[in-house]
Amino acid sequence: LKEEDFIFISASNKTNIQQLKDKLLSFFQVSTVKSGDVLVTSLRHYQNLLQTHESLDRVLQGMGSGITGDFLAMDIRQSLHYLGEITGTITTDDLLENIFSKFCIGK
Repeated sequence: LKEEDFIFISASNKTNIQQLKDKLLSFFQVSTVKSGDVLVTSLRHYQNLLQTHESLDRVLQGMGSGITGDFLAMDIRQSLHYLGEITGTITTDDLLENIFSKFCIGK
């Protein structure tokens, strides 16, 4: 690290707090962050959100092309699964189903 990368702060005296915020924003290449904005700091959460987006895109495309409801429901369930991995609302059955769908165990 270079000397200009160091910022001496004091939370109790509120010294250089804005400089710290500016440095963090520039480091992450975020131009402005407003109150209420959401920043995803976990790569796993980011990937789950991307997969959710892809699943919901498939639902929209399927609706436009006349895909039946049971196929649409599969993608909706998949998107709920990805969101559940973030929120922690995945049941044990969901986890086991996910594991067994990827591996043949006992064969």
